[in-house]
Amino acid sequence: MSPSLLNVAFLLLLVALVTARWLLPVRLHLPLGAVGSAVVLVAIRRHGGSSVLRKVVFALGVSGLVALMLLFKVYQRFTLPFLNDTPFNQHTLALFGFSYFLFRAIDFLYMQYLLDFVESPLTVLYYGLFPPTLTSGPIQRFLDFRDQVARPTLLDRASLTTATYRITRGFFRKLCLASLLNKLAAPLLALPSLAPWQSVATIVSLYLFFYFDFAGYSDIAIGFGLLLGIRVPENFKRPFTSTSLTEFWRNYHITLGDWLRNHVFIPLGGMRASKVKAGALAALVMLLCAMWHGLTTPFLIWGVWHAGHLYFESVVGPRPIPRAGQHGPRYWLLVLWTNTRVALGALLFMRSPQQVLVVLRGLL
Repeated sequence: MSPSLLNVAFLLLLVALVTARWLLPVRLHLPLGAVGSAVVLVAIRRHGGSSVLRKVVFALGVSGLVALMLLFKVYQRFTLPFLNDTPFNQHTLALFGFSYFLFRAIDFLYMQYLLDFVESPLTVLYYGLFPPTLTSGPIQRFLDFRDQVARPTLLDRASLTTATYRITRGFFRKLCLASLLNKLAAPLLALPSLAPWQSVATIVSLYLFFYFDFAGYSDIAIGFGLLLGIRVPENFKRPFTSTSLTEFWRNYHITLGDWLRNHVFIPLGGMRASKVKAGALAALVMLLCAMWHGLTTPFLIWGVWHAGHLYFESVVGPRPIPRAGQHGPRYWLLVLWTNTRVALGALLFMRSPQQVLVVLRGLL
């Protein structure tokens, strides 16, 4: 059997395993999905043959992975069939970075579809399961990772110093700053009603908590990646100094934005589109980002909130302020306005919609 036909067979098996679960109780057996996805990454070494067959292989692979992601987001509970149906909830699965794994898998399929290269299954598996970025990214592009595996960064004194600093800063951000901010917000969220200053304090605390918690993890991943000879891409670049939401999302969770731009925005013609179409595609990307976070009403509202702002900024929004002009009252007012909108949207990441309403009522 040719490599391409073998690829198709594996992918059809994967999709069959996933879709067959619809006929059974509303549970997805994790080993079938996870192992099936790993098989796709290991088995698809080459998309040889006709262009039609390559397109079929690529479409089947991406469809299977997207189906897995949707099932993961909808059901949030899985079982292990060979261990007496031991349950695994979403918090346990988050440790394995299921969503991030699927993003890396799709990037590999997309790059192999475009370039039609041959790759070692061990390199692909190492990319999909790279320990420092396994849980929550940053999302590294396959071609960049492959090149670094071939020529890893030497662990000299400078690299060791940088890695130690990033790991130390990451733990400080997560365990000290994020924990402190969480403890500041928790008593306020327990109150039945809030005064205006309490609502503002809650919003600021949660906003900074989300940043330091995630940025701290990214620091740790970058540091440990460097110890293993891999330069993991940066995930944050001074997002709080942004003067628009468009600029903010270029500097916050950078690797997710880059992934969505490279795999959705650009293939749909966003770089060559009019302002209206580019704004619509930017809004679509943000809605997809919201659904990636979770298929719940709060996340969808969060997506619509940001999608509307991005569309408006793309069509009639102000131009980015050059570095030489980043000072003065107008600049800082735009920075404050941008962070206010993002912070208000971040409230929707709280588990209880009732708490969101309490905070918002306190502002009135």
